[in-house]
Amino acid sequence: MTQRETSAMSRLIRFAFDQLYTHLAWGYDRVADAVSFGEWKAWGRAAIPFLTREGRLLEIAHGPGHLYLTLRQQGFEVIGLDLSPQMARRLRQRVLQTTGRPAAQVRASALRLPFASGSFACVVSTFPAAFIFAPETLREVRRVLRPGGRFVVVPTARLTGQDALTALVKLAYRVTGQGQSSADRARQRFESAGYTFAQHVVQTARAEVVVWVCAAPHHTDAARNSSGA
Repeated sequence: MTQRETSAMSRLIRFAFDQLYTHLAWGYDRVADAVSFGEWKAWGRAAIPFLTREGRLLEIAHGPGHLYLTLRQQGFEVIGLDLSPQMARRLRQRVLQTTGRPAAQVRASALRLPFASGSFACVVSTFPAAFIFAPETLREVRRVLRPGGRFVVVPTARLTGQDALTALVKLAYRVTGQGQSSADRARQRFESAGYTFAQHVVQTARAEVVVWVCAAPHHTDAARNSSGA
């Protein structure tokens, strides 16, 4: 396949992914389970050991709500945020049907979070789109985190199987760029935005799940400016 053909294929598949997150959201779970060999939910749960229970938690781009529901069931005080009305509806229905209680959720953009500064102890996002690297997103997350709070991101998972089907899925990941989250590039972007950065790898039955743990400074920008630092 030529570079031009690869680029065209990448655009086509990315368009399909966009549709799955909006107009075709009803099929999202089936596709996610297929490309992860049934491990999609487990990949998302890889973030949980790196979260803190001491304070509120914000999940950005909650999608169909599997991680959100797990966090609620484990006692986290979590608020979900997503721009997609279809995914907001799926989260609302899933939580209400499972727990009998409404979900705490907001439909908004990560580029402009509708929360006061220092509102959260942790922010988490699993398999987000490129918006997660936008300077506006990184600034907003840092703003709503309390001093020393954590921004936990699960950017990708690397399949470890050697069978033919796994090889085919790996090829699809390469075409779409889903498996190309470089730790060095991520470190540069997060550290430039004022976070400390650490990468961890969580092993599942069929994959290695990458987890980025990014800590906000232990001071606020206002405090630093007033001290003359």
